[in-house]
Amino acid sequence: MGTISLVAILVMVLVDLIRPVPPQDRLRALRDEMAALRTAADSCRLALEAEEAAIRASDARFDSLRGRIAFLESLDPRGVPADSYDVYIRAFKEYNRRIPARAAAGDTLGAHFDSCREITERHNLVADSALDLARELGLVREPAGRIPSNPAGDSVGGVVPPTEPPPSSDGSGRRQ
Repeated sequence: MGTISLVAILVMVLVDLIRPVPPQDRLRALRDEMAALRTAADSCRLALEAEEAAIRASDARFDSLRGRIAFLESLDPRGVPADSYDVYIRAFKEYNRRIPARAAAGDTLGAHFDSCREITERHNLVADSALDLARELGLVREPAGRIPSNPAGDSVGGVVPPTEPPPSSDGSGRRQ
């Protein structure tokens, strides 16, 4: 009995693989994937913004510690005064203690940025595929009134340059 079930499942899978997917179903699937990727990209962007804010706050604490250390070192040209040395050492140790966490946060932010970029690039590829398919299906029309660019390369942004020189700028109205 198990062999018959296995064969039936195999036949159903093969039929699904062989049967072509209608273009409208492909377009619907691309739109669904695009929507999911857009949600993921938006979520990723928000997470990146939060991580960047945390790193900026950490950097502000580093700057404060650096400023305190520099101030204590500047009190006397011979070095940190004895009565300030304990405060100096605590600030110095705190600064050094935070360095590995800050470096790790920067690495994590970089990895998350790369991940977000991949999601965005995938979204754009799916969007391009959906647009191409929609054009094939005749569901997309180009904007009306758009002047195509000149294949000779002498137009910019669909604007064809004049064939005559402009009127004289001396006010006479004569052409130069």
